[in-house]
Amino acid sequence: MRRELSVYYSPSCAFSMGTVSFLVGRGADFRLVNLDEDPARRARLEKRLAGRKLETPTLEAGSDLHVAPSLSQLKKLLETWGLPAQAAPHQKLKEANKR
Repeated sequence: MRRELSVYYSPSCAFSMGTVSFLVGRGADFRLVNLDEDPARRARLEKRLAGRKLETPTLEAGSDLHVAPSLSQLKKLLETWGLPAQAAPHQKLKEANKR
């Protein structure tokens, strides 16, 4: 089942940027929200986390929030959300060039 995916990040966070690169590499369709430029959104996320620390990246799919998921957690989430866990767009190009 595909869900709308939002990625809340900070450009200064290497883990955020790695997660964004990973998602792009998997062909994921997502909305990117810079929390450094949107303090109101940051405050809403902190409230939704109810005392848990807000870390970046935080992924939102439907009503689910996932704070700083590890790479293995992210792969599982992609499968749950109906996104390709392994296939990357550049891999399809490599396969097409072999023909």
